[in-house]
Amino acid sequence: MSSVALNYIVSLLTRREYSEFELRNKMQEKGFPEEQIENALVYCQQKNWQNDKRFAETYIQARSQRGYGINRIRQELRQLKGVSNEVIDEALWEIGIDWQSLALTVLRKKFPNYTEKQSPKMKQKIWHYMLSHGFYSEDFADFLGSTTSEEDF
Repeated sequence: MSSVALNYIVSLLTRREYSEFELRNKMQEKGFPEEQIENALVYCQQKNWQNDKRFAETYIQARSQRGYGINRIRQELRQLKGVSNEVIDEALWEIGIDWQSLALTVLRKKFPNYTEKQSPKMKQKIWHYMLSHGFYSEDFADFLGSTTSEEDF
């Protein structure tokens, strides 16, 4: 195993958690041979210096604190960070975030008068914002001022 490859990974991991996918990409960009990348990653995982589950838990906590819902976080972990669905599901289960409560907090912050009756245009804006931030409609629809019907959109 190359000490240069290992030192590079360790220097990255001392700053923050990384997924295996991210580390592999960074090392490929630096031009490390695939064998050195694999050996260094396996070594770091055996020492528990790199762990995708721990990374996913940290990422979920950070993104949920920034007001993002489960759908958005799940998509980012899968597509941008290369974390498997099994690891994501396990991390989500262990963290146990109340997504409905988080959705209410986001609604209160972004739309202070969300409980009042809204115009169709404002309802659409609220729905678009909440859905694009990764919340299920079930997480926030009950909090809005009036029931929504399809003809409002």
